[in-house]
Formats: sequence, structure tokens, C-alpha cells
Amino acid sequence: MAAALVLYGAAVLLVGLFSARDASRSTDAFLVADRGLGAFTTWAALSSTVIGGSTTLVLAAFVARVGLPAFWLDLAGALGLLALGLFFAPRVRATGATTLAEVVGRTYGPGVRRIAAFLVVLAEIVWFALLTEATETVVVATTPWEPVRVLVVTAALFVAYTALGGQRAVVRTDILQFGLMVAGLLAVALPLALRSLAATGAPAELLHFPTGPRFSWGDACALLVLVGLPHAVGSDVWAKLLSARDASDARRAALGAAASKLAFGLATAAIALAGIARGVGGPVAELFPRTVFLLAGTALAPFLLVALVATMQSSADSVLLSAAAATTHDLLGPRAGVKATRLAVVLYGGLGLVVALVLRDLVETFRLGYTLFASGLILPTLVAFCPGVRVDRRFAGTAMLLGGATAMLERFVHPFGIDPVLAGTGANALVLLLGVSRAVKGVGGKHGRASPITRRC
Repeated sequence: MAAALVLYGAAVLLVGLFSARDASRSTDAFLVADRGLGAFTTWAALSSTVIGGSTTLVLAAFVARVGLPAFWLDLAGALGLLALGLFFAPRVRATGATTLAEVVGRTYGPGVRRIAAFLVVLAEIVWFALLTEATETVVVATTPWEPVRVLVVTAALFVAYTALGGQRAVVRTDILQFGLMVAGLLAVALPLALRSLAATGAPAELLHFPTGPRFSWGDACALLVLVGLPHAVGSDVWAKLLSARDASDARRAALGAAASKLAFGLATAAIALAGIARGVGGPVAELFPRTVFLLAGTALAPFLLVALVATMQSSADSVLLSAAAATTHDLLGPRAGVKATRLAVVLYGGLGLVVALVLRDLVETFRLGYTLFASGLILPTLVAFCPGVRVDRRFAGTAMLLGGATAMLERFVHPFGIDPVLAGTGANALVLLLGVSRAVKGVGGKHGRASPITRRC
């Protein structure tokens, strides 16, 4: 087991080292790989990015709690990617931007661009914490290693090769990781799980779908907002599309990633049901890795451990790079170069590690990251793509801040007693509607602007 992990860690570090020289040429090379990714590479990289801790560990834990309706977690993400491919991906790529915040700033101005970048950084730090926690969970569930040491080493590995090679290293490791994920989870673990379920059957009380005794249509709607919208409008997702060679490649990659998300979600649900039927014990967050190793046995254990670590890592590097890009490209400005971006990767890796050490709760970290991003950024970004819609830029910025703040207040204080992401998104939508009204009253004025994105695209 240890030898397999060491070999894998050495491989991804070598990818970072070999990519470092090309990545150092310019910020475009470091952040968007000179926009040279073809359709297959973009699809593999994007699929690798959107399949991580939430598609596996969090989904499996959710299946144990509510049954098959937990699949809405991945179905929502797949629907978000489908909407992205059908309606937005070509227009996102056609902007020629480098970050999501830059796209937002072209509609609402530099002040709102900085607010968007700030929210991206906060959300990505939390997501990095989630993915380091997920990797720790996988390793600790299958080895006698000490959890905190695993967490620190994991974060250091992610930071090292991302800081060295930028988007080039991330994409090259994404392809390696996606191959391991397909081979380990779809080709090996899924058939074993299906064979086990054929022998034992699945608990009948967990097989209700689309809703169940512990999962309502309201819960499904909340997941469509919490998970679906960030897959349609996500900084790490858009970074892959903005690295694509052209708009057509970006569209095909998004549609392919939607199919990948569904495939891995279904596989994870089947593996989780097999583990529950076999009576796999331990913390619920460890249900997925414990089941995989129980089904596979000792011979396949090292390979599957590497495949599971690759699954977690495939998203961690992307969120780190997105946070660094938002800082140097959108907050610091064009004078910040590759060196500053590398330093930002190291800084945010350290902050994410601190968040992981403080929270120590995989599901809560997942909810926190998605809630902050979905409630603050998504609606104003989508409005920027609506033809002919004018929003007062001051209201757009206020909507982002108030939406995120309302969601965090509901997450930690519960003043309204409703789902935090619905509370935050509702506050965001209300302020945006006021901003549309303000812009309509002052058409052609200083603060009301129609989207330049839709005019160009």
C-alpha cells in the first residue's frame, strides 16, 4: 500500500517538474495552458475535476442516510453540466477571459469583479479543505497511518505539483487520474459491487426514488441549487473551458463531463448499497473506501487505493489553481506574474489545510463550500449572459455579498429555519430584481449596463 502511494506521489510531482518550464513562460501559460486543450483533453480534465470527494465519499454517506434519493447529489451536478454544455460553454470560451471573475467584471465593472474574485477565493479554500479531508479519509480507512500527518502530507503534495506546473500540470495529472478512476472504480469496483448486490440484495427501505421517507422534493430542489448551479457556473469548471482550443471543444467537453458525472454517481451509489448490505461498519464517511477494499480483497487493494486517492486529488489541484488565478488575475491585476500566482497556490493550500484541521467533518465542509459559492456568485453570473438584461452594478455587487452572508448566517445561526442555500439565493435574487428595476428606470445611465458578453457572443 505504502509503496503504491509513494510511486503515485512521485509520478504527479514529476509531472509538475516537467511542466514547470512551459508554465513559467507567461500567466496565460500558467493559468489556462495557452488555451491549447483539444476536446478529448478538456473532457478528461473537466470530468476529473467534477468527480471528487462529493461524487464518491459524500454521496456514499448520503446514500447510507437517505437511500437512492441521494443520487440527486450527482444528478444535480450532471444537469448543471448539461446546461453548461447546451447553453453557456461556447459563450464562456468565446469571451477569451481567464477567470470567472473577469467574465463577471466585463458586465458589472471592476468593483464587482473584485467581489466575485473574493468569493471565489473563499469557496475554493473550503473546497480544497474538503478534498484534503476526503483523501485523508480514504487513506486512514485503509492504512494504520496517523490522520493529521496524512492530511498535512496530502495538502503538501497537492500544493507542490500545482505550484510547479500550473494548468499544464493540473491537466496532465487530470488525464492520469481520470484513467485510474475509470479503471479502478468503473472497471473493477462497480462489477464487484453489482455481483455482491446480486448475492445479498439491497435494503428495501433505501431503494425509493426519486424521493423517499427521509428525502423530499424540497430536498431535491435544494440540491439542484446547491450542487447543480455550481456545476453550470463554477470557477474551476470554467477554467477548463477557458483553456480549451475553441468554443466547439468547450461544448463537447461539458456535455461529456455530464455523462461522466452520471456514470460515476451511479457506480458510487451501487458500491454504497453493496457496503450497506454487507454490513460495512465504521464512520459513515468511510463507507465508500471500506466497501471498495472489502469487495476487492488484498490483491487489488494497492491499485484501488491509488485510484481513490487520484479521485480526490483530481479536484483539489483545480480549486487551488482557481483561487490563485482569482487573486493574481482579478485582485492584484496584470502586474502580478507567475511567481505571485505560485505563492498564492502555496498560501491557499496552507489556509485550506487549516480549515480542514478545524472542521474535521467531511459533509459539513462540503455543504459550506457549495453554499457560499451557490448563494453568492451564480445568479449575477447567469444574469450577465441574459440578452438585453440591465442590472445596476452596485446592486449586482450587493447581491453577491448579501447572498453569501445570508447563507452563512442561516448555516451557523439558523434565524429563518430554511435551507441555507435557498435563503442565500433568495436574498441574492431579490437584490438583483431591485437592480434590474433601478437599471430600467435609468436606461443609458451611469450604472445600468446591458451585458457585453451577450453582445459579443
